[in-house]
Amino acid sequence: MSRAVEPERRLLAIYTGGTIGMRIERGVLVPGRGLAAALRTLPMFHDEDHARALGLPEDTLVLPPASPDQRVIYTVLECQPLFDSSDMTITEWVQIAQTIQRHYGQYHGFVVIHGTDTMAFAASVLSFVLENLQKTVILTGAQVPIHALWNDGRENLLGALLMAGQYVIPEVCLFFQNQLFRGNRVTKVDSRRFAAFCSPNLPPLAVVGADVILNRELVRKVRGKERLVVHSSVERDVGLLRLYPGIPAALVRAFLQPPLRGVVMETFGCGNGPTKPDLLWEFRAATERGLLIVNCTHCLQGTVTSGYAAGMAVAGAGIVSGFDMTSEAAMAKLSYVLGQPGLSLDSRKQLLARDLRGEVTLPAGDEHQPSLTCSTLGRGVAQLLSLSQEADAVREALTPGLACAAAHAGDLDVLQALVELGSDLSQENFNGQTPLHAAARGGHPEVVTMLLQRGVGVSARDEDGLSPLLLAVKGRHQDIIGLLRAAGACLSPQELEDAGTELCRLASRADLEGLQSWWQAGADLACPGYDGRSALLVAEAAGNLEVVTFLQNLQGGAAVQAPGPATL
Repeated sequence: MSRAVEPERRLLAIYTGGTIGMRIERGVLVPGRGLAAALRTLPMFHDEDHARALGLPEDTLVLPPASPDQRVIYTVLECQPLFDSSDMTITEWVQIAQTIQRHYGQYHGFVVIHGTDTMAFAASVLSFVLENLQKTVILTGAQVPIHALWNDGRENLLGALLMAGQYVIPEVCLFFQNQLFRGNRVTKVDSRRFAAFCSPNLPPLAVVGADVILNRELVRKVRGKERLVVHSSVERDVGLLRLYPGIPAALVRAFLQPPLRGVVMETFGCGNGPTKPDLLWEFRAATERGLLIVNCTHCLQGTVTSGYAAGMAVAGAGIVSGFDMTSEAAMAKLSYVLGQPGLSLDSRKQLLARDLRGEVTLPAGDEHQPSLTCSTLGRGVAQLLSLSQEADAVREALTPGLACAAAHAGDLDVLQALVELGSDLSQENFNGQTPLHAAARGGHPEVVTMLLQRGVGVSARDEDGLSPLLLAVKGRHQDIIGLLRAAGACLSPQELEDAGTELCRLASRADLEGLQSWWQAGADLACPGYDGRSALLVAEAAGNLEVVTFLQNLQGGAAVQAPGPATL
């Protein structure tokens, strides 16, 4: 992720339909045409004077200045026909990818305006069929039509346009309620509230408030300059099977029959399923005749493991673990993998078990972890160890970057090697971050403990003015917050300046973990937001009872247990 530098950024906004542009006909909402004309009347979406000076066509609009030296110009391409997203399928999503491919050389980025009901499916499919993506693609939409007086469409669309216009994010993303998510990590969790989507197992790539907070380390890096490839050959005979207590083997047998080629199976808890012999026999028979089955938990958060006998039984039936993938991402991945020509069954299973587009968090043992012997990081350390004393200047230049990379990866071995080399682990890298910043952001309490025990200071600020403590708060790493607080860390007045607004945002989303993190870091949860309301008032108005109880207990002086460790 990087800030775009071009003085004029051109975007293509692909309007597929959805609630954002709907109008009421005969008492019901139907897809509405003429979105560009509607946006032209809204000053936040169009600077008519500047457009007239440039001689822009009717379908092309220009945002008011996003910054003194940059303009975002966007063309609205309206699909024929417009869709209710409930009617969209993988065929339409591949067509959207092909549209992006046709216009790829003309625009800096793309915004796909889509209905919310299947937006998570669309984002997941696009992430797999668009290979070698080097430009920003953002999906967005609304819960309420943009024509309504009180709606979320304006904020969502404007945010998506600004993020695609001002930043280079080479991923398929989803922007909703001031948060930019990786597209294949989201799921829709609310049919009415404006906070309709969440990313249960990966933090947002960016959060928009008074400032744009970027999680740069989460954004996937562009590898090489290969041309964009659209994989239009995807398998459509893929299904979703949700297990429930007592599900009959006969029903499962009927579901698993051809022409079905792939199944995402939603299981209980950590990937457990019934261990009845007749049911396991059906799964085993299906996988032996070539059916690919991916095991995903039906829980919103967490991952599939084989720690229980029931989970081991499912894995023993030839079913591939989906780890922490959403069902939407798993279905899209199955369609993509099954559509790849010339692969054996084992090769397809291996592809399913790999992280292809950032859609899954693999267990530590399955990921390529940095080490002294096999990683680029390790080779860099080995080179440092071999440098002669005459090369001290080179060593000092390389050490901060290596130390921060090791801390962010949680690689204690590399850090220990740097210590034995005589390196100072409190040195800052090129953007002012210390290894403690990197470990706090990456969520590695064992590295934080090691650094604190070596006397690394907790008050360092990076070039954005952020402390390790604030990074831990944003990552909700409560164990690390406890360690830093025990070492004397506190949030600065500058870091607390907009805390009230952020607390209100968390309260409106029922984000108890986020509020606990701020409280554990020492923030006053009663401080008001930009409109003068406190987080408690916002939570009460939103009906978020668990948050209300937590905040009332704090307000009343009740003892509330801090969630993280407080000792080194």
